[in-house]
Amino acid sequence: MKYTFEKLNKDNFNKYYDYLSLASKLEPELMCSSDINKEELYERLDDELAKRSTSILAMYESKVVGRIEYHFYSCFQDGYRICYVDWLYVLPENRSKGVAKNLFNEMTKDCVKNNIDEIRLIRATNKNANGFYESFKSAKICEMPFFIQHLH
Repeated sequence: MKYTFEKLNKDNFNKYYDYLSLASKLEPELMCSSDINKEELYERLDDELAKRSTSILAMYESKVVGRIEYHFYSCFQDGYRICYVDWLYVLPENRSKGVAKNLFNEMTKDCVKNNIDEIRLIRATNKNANGFYESFKSAKICEMPFFIQHLH
C-alpha cells in the first residue's frame, strides 16, 4: 500500500474531520473527547497556541488513515530540545501496515531539521502499542510518575 503524508491544514481539514468522526465511532474509548464540533476544530487551526503543534496526516487513496501530533519545546538552562508527541492514532483497518512507524519517521525528519535532542510521549499500555514501542531499537520504555493539575 502506498501512503502519502501531509500536514493538517485548511485544505485537508474535511478529510481529517471524516477520519476523526470514524475513529470516534470505532473506538470512542481511545479518543480524548467524544465532543467533536467541526466548526470549533476548524477555528482551532487559527489558534496561536494550537499553531505550535504540528499534525501529520497519513493518507491512503485520498483519505486520512492516521495522524501524529507533536510540538517542540526546550529547557532554557541547558538548551536541551525535546519533541513531545501529543497523539498518535491509526484507524484499526490500517494497523500493522507500517502507518504509525511511517508517521513517526515523518515527524523524526522534522525533529532532525529542528535540531531536536529527544522524543518523548506518554505511551499507551495496550498490546499493540507496546509492540510498536518495542520496534524502536534505540528507545527505552520508562515508568514515570506524573503530576497533573486541571485548571478548568
